[in-house]
Amino acid sequence: MKVRALRLFRSGRSSRDPAAGKPDAGKPADPVWIPGKPATGIRRVVGSVFAQVAGLVVLSSLVVAAVLAAQVWRLSDKATETGIAGTARHSVEATAASLLPSVRFRDEARLAQILKEKAQSAGTDLLGGLVLGAEGEVLARTGNLGDREAALLALAQKALAEGGRQGMLGDFVATEAVALPGEGAPLGALAMAWTDSAMRASILRDKHIMLVSAAASLCLMLVVSLVLLRRIVLAPLSALRRGMSRVAAGDYDVTLRAERRRDEFGELGRNLADLTKTLARGRDAQEARGRAHEAQNQVVRHLSDALDALAGGSLRHTIIEAFPGEYEELRANYNRAVESLRATMTEVNSGALNIHSSAEEIARASDDLSRRTETQAATLEQTAAALDEMLARVREAAQAARDAESSVQTASKLADQNGEVMRSAIEAMGGIERSSQQINEIIGVIDDIAFQTNLLALNAGVEAARAGASGKGFAVVASEVRALAQRSSDAAQQIKTLISGSADRVRDGVELVERSGEALGEVVAQVSQISTLVSNIAGVAAEQAQGLNEINVGVSNLDRVTQQNAAMVEESTAAAHMLRGDAGRLSDLMRGFSVGEEGAAPSGRASAAA
Repeated sequence: MKVRALRLFRSGRSSRDPAAGKPDAGKPADPVWIPGKPATGIRRVVGSVFAQVAGLVVLSSLVVAAVLAAQVWRLSDKATETGIAGTARHSVEATAASLLPSVRFRDEARLAQILKEKAQSAGTDLLGGLVLGAEGEVLARTGNLGDREAALLALAQKALAEGGRQGMLGDFVATEAVALPGEGAPLGALAMAWTDSAMRASILRDKHIMLVSAAASLCLMLVVSLVLLRRIVLAPLSALRRGMSRVAAGDYDVTLRAERRRDEFGELGRNLADLTKTLARGRDAQEARGRAHEAQNQVVRHLSDALDALAGGSLRHTIIEAFPGEYEELRANYNRAVESLRATMTEVNSGALNIHSSAEEIARASDDLSRRTETQAATLEQTAAALDEMLARVREAAQAARDAESSVQTASKLADQNGEVMRSAIEAMGGIERSSQQINEIIGVIDDIAFQTNLLALNAGVEAARAGASGKGFAVVASEVRALAQRSSDAAQQIKTLISGSADRVRDGVELVERSGEALGEVVAQVSQISTLVSNIAGVAAEQAQGLNEINVGVSNLDRVTQQNAAMVEESTAAAHMLRGDAGRLSDLMRGFSVGEEGAAPSGRASAAA
């Protein structure tokens, strides 16, 4: 039987213990198995282990029997087909040998008689047959072939044409055709059709008998298996179920016969016996724990009352009532702790008063120091601001000196460049003067050439006059050449005059440029002196700025340190005021404790009531 169980937590005492309904405070209950409501009716039968195993056995047997029956049925059908085909083959060959003389002499009556005798001897297995001659004509036939006659005739003609045996199996009908041997071509052919209907009917009756026998044997074996299964499996399981139900209900005095078995049920029975012993020891231990817990509750009540009084500020409360043996040391320790705490709180109260008075003095001194530090910090801050402003002015002056020095250097460079330009101009004027002299020399050469040309033209005119009429053209040319020479001489004279004037002006310009160069040199010298002086002024201003910067850094550091000191003084002042406040609160808290020597309370509850 399948039993459902619910695992619940309850008190560790047995259900037979009258105190079982009192759970232990502060301790988890031990787990105990309580049986659930067992299944009933059809669900009980279907859900049992026996029903499941029996169903598995029946299902396995039916599957095996069905598979074997199917295999036997298939093999018998195959054997039937093979048998009818073999019978047909051997019968046709034997009949063909007996028909050979009649076919040779075309004795149709004898052929019909042989076929009829064969049909009578074969019974219902032979559907019919026919004999063909050498030309394929039908010599004799027997039986009622119906629709199969055409197929049988075609098979016989094929055997006659190919000279061999032809066979065909289909629709449970075996057809065989054999050619009758002769000299050269076949003498004829024999074809017969066979059916397995009678054989199958006989085999089917045997199959039915075999199936009935197998079903009876299977039912018998199933009944025997179920009886043995019930005896071997269900009976031990039922005994184990009843034992486990008693154990789950709290009855640990259970003896199971399954313990003496040597199979798995015996092992389960021994395990259940061990579990029962363990649960019995746990029940005894739980009862011992319950008694110890009762004593512990009493101790906790006294300690709770004493601690309530201690939480209320009373340090005069001690526990006088004795505790059980193992808790007596706890009572003594508590009383010593209260005495020690009372002495400590007395000292703390005295110290708190001293701390409060000292904190008052520290707070006043801190306030005075804070005011002085703030005044010093303000003075240093003003000094740092003045130094910053002075340093800015000095830096501006140094920057102006550096700018002036840069301007003077730029002017000096420009003066040097102008001097170079003046020298270049003087050199250019000298070159112009030299060029003028060379032009004068060239003009003199031009005058000489014009004079010589004039003489040549004069001589040419004289020679043309001598020549008479034939020299008139040459005389004209000579006249033009003389005129040209005269114009060249006049132009050269004008150029010479202009060049002479230019040379005089160039000499004047050279003198002026030389004087300008000398004046510019003096300016450059004065600018160099000014640059030197401005450079010295800029260096001195930079040194002064550096010194003031160092002084400003020192004052800034001093201001920062003073500010930090002021912040620390403020923090110290705040801490002093906090200390004074904490000391006051500590004194107020200490007034809430009662440390007078009024004696100890006789017990926890009595003290609390007092």
